Amino acid sequence: MGLLQNFESEANHLTEEQRLWKIADGFRFWVCSELRNLEFSERISLRGDYLFVVDNKPRFIVMIDEIGSWSVALTNDDKHVRFTVDENCPWPVDLSQINNVIMGSSRSTIYTDSLTLHKLLIGTLKARIAFVTGKVTITGDLAAFLKMVSLLKRNGVKPGV
Repeated sequence: MGLLQNFESEANHLTEEQRLWKIADGFRFWVCSELRNLEFSERISLRGDYLFVVDNKPRFIVMIDEIGSWSVALTNDDKHVRFTVDENCPWPVDLSQINNVIMGSSRSTIYTDSLTLHKLLIGTLKARIAFVTGKVTITGDLAAFLKMVSLLKRNGVKPGV
């Protein structure tokens, strides 16, 4: 609850899109932190890159390996993808790697729109409902993505909390 309250107090002067990405960034950092805290055997079973595409644009990547978990925030204009890697990521990440993930090397790709993402993050839409109604589409290794979600939920990571 404190996470959302912090965002709400700062949100009065932000645009709707800025507010969404501030919430999404906070949730992304929380998810990566919790993934780093998983037992090695659980984390290694999730190893790979998970690409999140919002409004038909790649927006972030969650990277999981034997050491931990980090994310890459992506911003797009018409011709370029810019990226910011989480602090303390031990691996050098370059544009060619980002492009490889975007072009299809991710373990799973999750597609949604910004309105659905916002509802999921603030807890007014259940992920199961979004998935069943087609508001969220997952390609690639569905089992690995669902296992990651299950492990995160077990550890208390839930949108809107």
